[in-house]
Amino acid sequence: MDEQITQLDRRLTSVEVEVASLVAEGAATRSQYATKEDLAKLEARVAIIQSNYATKEDLAALDNKLSGKIASLEGKVSGDIAALDRKVSGDIAALDSKQSGEISALRLQVAELEIRMVRWLVATGIAISSVVVAALKLWP
Repeated sequence: MDEQITQLDRRLTSVEVEVASLVAEGAATRSQYATKEDLAKLEARVAIIQSNYATKEDLAALDNKLSGKIASLEGKVSGDIAALDRKVSGDIAALDSKQSGEISALRLQVAELEIRMVRWLVATGIAISSVVVAALKLWP
């Protein structure tokens, strides 16, 4: 029976060594895993990060608000553009009528200048012809 006790003692010692080895490995591996405190800290950080970002609902509310303002601005701008278009059209029509009157006056002045130039040309031609005829008569 002593032999069985010795054998059991060796087996028990070997089991104790194995258990001690497993406990050491467990302690080493547990240090690498996250604890509940680590998870709580992480959740707190995630909550802070989430509070700094906009949600889809926030973006939808902003989109609705901007859509109303954009529609209002488009209406105002289109009204302003229509008023400006009417004003420019009136100004262009006034300028056209003014310019057509000025162009008519300018054409009349050019025609009068043409008549004066033709008169001068004819008078100059007659004068030169008279000088040439007089010079020929006086020349022996």
